Amino acid sequence: MSLILYASADFLIADKPHGMPTVPLKSRNDGNTLLDCVSEQYPQVLAVCGKNSWEGGALHRLDTATGGLVVFALSQSFYDKVSVLQNEGAFLKTYVAHVTDNVFFDKKTVKTYFRAYGPHSRIVKCETDSKRADSPVLYETRMKKLTEDGVECEIYRGFRHQIRAHLAYIGLPIAGDELYGSAVHGDILQLECVGVEFDGFRYRKAR
Repeated sequence: MSLILYASADFLIADKPHGMPTVPLKSRNDGNTLLDCVSEQYPQVLAVCGKNSWEGGALHRLDTATGGLVVFALSQSFYDKVSVLQNEGAFLKTYVAHVTDNVFFDKKTVKTYFRAYGPHSRIVKCETDSKRADSPVLYETRMKKLTEDGVECEIYRGFRHQIRAHLAYIGLPIAGDELYGSAVHGDILQLECVGVEFDGFRYRKAR
C-alpha cells in the first residue's frame, strides 16, 4: 500500500509509520526509510538538495518513533521557497499526542529554549535561559485539550523532540515515550503529525 496521501507538481505528502526513519542516518542507508519508499514512485525527490545531501527533498523530519505526515519537495525551487517560510516561522505542523495522565488544561502555550542532554546527547532539556541553550531561538508549542489524555499540539518552528520534551516539562509525558516518560520498552510512541499548513495550503489527515 502506498504511503503517499497527496501529490502535486511541486510536492507530496507521505504518511510515515511509527518505527520507520524519515531519512537515512547521515550518509548510511539500509533502504528502509520513508525517503526510500517515496522515491520508488517519485525518484525526482532524490535530486533535490535538502538540508543534508542524503535527505533529498524532505522538508521536515519526524522522529523514528513518531508517525504521521511528512512533506517532500519535488523540485529545488519549491524546496528553497518553503525553506524560507520555515525559517520565518510560517510552516505550521499539527500533532496529536496521548499522554500518561489526565490533561488538566483546555489551552496552554509552552515556550523554552533547548539544549542536548544526557549520554550521547540522546535527549533535549528545556531551558528558560538562552545562555544555557544550544540555540538562541525560543521554541513554542501551542497545546489544546482533545480528550482526557489527548492533546493537540501546534508548532511553527521545530527543535528535535520539541513536543515530547515540552509535554514532559509540564508533567505530561507522552504514552510510550521511553526517553521522557516511564514507558514500557516496546510501547509505540503515541505521537502523530496530523496536519500541515504553509503558503496558503492546508492538509489534515483523516482520522
